[in-house]
Amino acid sequence: MSSPVKVIEVCGILGHTQAKQFRQEVLDLIASGTTEVLVDFEQAAFMDSSGLGALVGALKAVKSAQGKLSLCAVKQEIRMLLELADVIQFFPIFSDQTDFHQTRAGCSTS
Repeated sequence: MSSPVKVIEVCGILGHTQAKQFRQEVLDLIASGTTEVLVDFEQAAFMDSSGLGALVGALKAVKSAQGKLSLCAVKQEIRMLLELADVIQFFPIFSDQTDFHQTRAGCSTS
């Protein structure tokens, strides 16, 4: 019995303005008892340093609530930013939501 996963879909640019909204969305999920968050970058075009800060802050907040934050569909440019900031190793990264759910379920596909 695993807890339900909440998915946050990043659309467009995760920059200064969007980072505030992203951060608040994560805090609201934690306050509602969510312990597992998947951030889906499928529709993301770009992430700047504000977005990176919000993502790292979200990771810290989720971990402090004894939860887990994972990423999926991370585009090469965003992956490079995570690598340059030396934080990529702190995020489980999946190719897409299906990959995440299959891995979470123990790869029990038929």
